[in-house]
Amino acid sequence: MRKHVSWHCAQKYFYLAASSLLLAALPACAKTVTEPKLGPNLAKNAGFENGSSNWNIPQGTAKVVSDEAHSGTHSLYYSNTDAKQYKLFSQHVNVKPGQHIRFSVWIKGKDVGKKGSSEGASLFMQSSGASGYVGGSFPSRLTGTFDWKQVTGEYTVLKEATSTSVGVYLRKGVTGTVWFDDVEVRLVHPPSFKSFLTYPNYRGTALQGSAVPWKYQVQISKQDNWKNAPVIITTSLTDAAGKVLLTDTAKTNPAQKSLEVTIHPPKNLPAGNYTLKQTITDPNGEQALQNEDAIHVVKKMPGVYVDPQGFTVVNGKRFFPFGFYIGGGTSDNENLQRIAKGGFNTVLSYAYGARSDAKTYMKNARQNGLKVIYSVKDMYPGKHGYGDNAFDVAAKYIKLVRDEPALLAWYTNDELGSEWLPQMEKTYNLIKQLDPNHPAYQVQNKVQELENDFAVTDVLGSDPYPVGGSNLSNTSRRTQITVGVAQSAKSVWMVPQSMDWAVYHADRKQHPPTLDEMRNQAYQSIINGATGLIYYSYYDMMYEKYPRGKSTTNMDLFNRRWADCTRLASEINGVIPVILSDKKVALHLPENADVQAAAWQDGNRLLILLANPYYEQKSITFEVPQGWNIKKADQGEIKSTFAAGKVTFTLPSVGSGVFCLER
Repeated sequence: MRKHVSWHCAQKYFYLAASSLLLAALPACAKTVTEPKLGPNLAKNAGFENGSSNWNIPQGTAKVVSDEAHSGTHSLYYSNTDAKQYKLFSQHVNVKPGQHIRFSVWIKGKDVGKKGSSEGASLFMQSSGASGYVGGSFPSRLTGTFDWKQVTGEYTVLKEATSTSVGVYLRKGVTGTVWFDDVEVRLVHPPSFKSFLTYPNYRGTALQGSAVPWKYQVQISKQDNWKNAPVIITTSLTDAAGKVLLTDTAKTNPAQKSLEVTIHPPKNLPAGNYTLKQTITDPNGEQALQNEDAIHVVKKMPGVYVDPQGFTVVNGKRFFPFGFYIGGGTSDNENLQRIAKGGFNTVLSYAYGARSDAKTYMKNARQNGLKVIYSVKDMYPGKHGYGDNAFDVAAKYIKLVRDEPALLAWYTNDELGSEWLPQMEKTYNLIKQLDPNHPAYQVQNKVQELENDFAVTDVLGSDPYPVGGSNLSNTSRRTQITVGVAQSAKSVWMVPQSMDWAVYHADRKQHPPTLDEMRNQAYQSIINGATGLIYYSYYDMMYEKYPRGKSTTNMDLFNRRWADCTRLASEINGVIPVILSDKKVALHLPENADVQAAAWQDGNRLLILLANPYYEQKSITFEVPQGWNIKKADQGEIKSTFAAGKVTFTLPSVGSGVFCLER
């Protein structure tokens, strides 16, 4: 997952949660949508029929040829025999922040690859802003020898972007011969309507006797050809026998961009399966969207689930996952004991996984008081040597581990793109069928994919990995996007960076994240709504430089860094109970502030969490919430001044922490 800087409308699937171990047939769930409309191709000279015009091609690298083409008579030819040579062939595209793009290229290859890696030939879109690179989309790569194949991707231009480009390339370290042709960059015009069931938020599971209304969040994109008439949203609830129990109709102005539709279910619904149907009719009288969401009324909630505020609940109590990705070689009892004593509560190992000692691993984790996110993220046909039996293997391990007390969640996606959605859906449904008591967790480096992942997971995450760049602000940006997609219907477990990029790349300057940098990422994530933190990664902190392995292991370095991690844990663990109480207090913050801030009430104290993501001193000024006073002007590394009812907090380079106010 974490080896390179990288950065669709799917069906909705809501899980049938079991009640008192009752498993019944799940009502069919469907979402009828039309394929989104695409704009004209924005790539110029997309088929290289006009030679290299409009393309930035470094001299002496790739060239346009006429003896091979996917269509027309020309293509871009590139042969690389030097693994140290890394070239991009790109052009600027005229797009704006917020626009969603579908892009693609056709590729033919011969002997394409990198030893010991899945890296290969592909295309990309990426944006830069005032401070340099701000993000992009990097679809899957093609390797080996192959005839013409199309690679596609999707990208939403980030708000900070001032320039965006599309390009084709061989990934870093890749050799081989490739031909590129028929590049396409097309704007995706948003569908007229999107609708998300935000409660019952966890797999459509509602507690019997609950009076909490059910809710949809409807997003509207007004179309130019609509008549002057309202949007009509019709909802009905039917039981397992097909009997209609309620119908509800709401109308709204089509100019309204979003709408929360509230449904008051019948009182005293017995435990069982139901289907919530929604039809949205546009102002022209056309049925533009139809949903069917499975609802399951239960007598008891699952062992682990996501509550309506997006917090993870374990055995009836809110839980904040706080831990590390670990490797198979660091999953023994000694390392698990170190992690637990260090103040962390959760581990995620890629190796577990299909392992014969899975039960021993789970036992050791339980004995050390650790929760486990168990990985089935590789168990897909075509990944890591799995064939058509991949889902059978996943089912085997789900059944093997599902009753282990240490189990917290299933890890189902490690940065896979939208082309894997059918497989991810199948795995998600498999988990829902075989294990009603534990959620699924997915992590994306391509934030534009998060909305698609909403339908096939219970917990979302993203991995900014900003250390080694010009600042750490990507953590806030990625967390905001992820939390926005989650809509409190999903938990958000962010993945801060504890590894040094230099252990993955020979050409990167060594920069192991400091205590200040790791702490800053934690505060940025929490301030912006994260409900869990899983650092990447424990085992990488043992390596001093590239390549990762025995020859570059430095345990003295690890011990120094682990001491920083334990100090980090001590501080964050002091904040977690306040976060879980969810007594957040609104702050009136300036727009586009450099410093991130949020506040929670803790009895007679107001805790203001602050984080400066920049490598220079920064300040933020806002009104002090009514009824609270500053008793001590300087607290830790945070300094404050007060004037005219407003407080100014000043933080040093990548400074972060908690500032306490009192009544």
